[in-house]
Amino acid sequence: MNTTPQVSPAAAPIHGTPSLEQLRDLQLPAEVGFWPPAPGWWLLAALLLGGLVWAGLWLWRRWQHNAYRRAALKLLNAYRQQLQQDDNRQRYLTLVAQLLRRTALSAYPQQALAGLTDNAWRQCLIDSSGLDAFNGSAGDALVRGPYQAAIEFDPDAVGQLARDWIRKHKRRWSC
Repeated sequence: MNTTPQVSPAAAPIHGTPSLEQLRDLQLPAEVGFWPPAPGWWLLAALLLGGLVWAGLWLWRRWQHNAYRRAALKLLNAYRQQLQQDDNRQRYLTLVAQLLRRTALSAYPQQALAGLTDNAWRQCLIDSSGLDAFNGSAGDALVRGPYQAAIEFDPDAVGQLARDWIRKHKRRWSC
């Protein structure tokens, strides 16, 4: 008779060679969920949100800062419509020249622009915008025309030159 005790395969000693019955399936960790995000994603979201807020504030300030340009362009269009109705070219020229001066005073309140006349005013308009067209006939009409009894000029060219100056003049400039 065999007196050695019988050992079940599950109770076999670990120190020896493991048998296939002792192996268990691998236990996989739980899947990583989408929420909550890692700290890097929170940082990226905060930076993006901050950037969007900054960009929105910058655009708002720029829009507010250029309100005088929009108002001047609206007046220029109204003057053009008035010219088409009453065909008073001298009045149109005077109104456009005054509009340019008022716009310049709004854009450069610290500058002594109100007293500039003739070539000094022309050079101021050229320097602030880079538009050499003020040396042409339309520029001459805008600079000298309001002070003359009658002057021949092209209203379309005068209006376009004024529109270009209103849109293109530099805000940071010194006369």
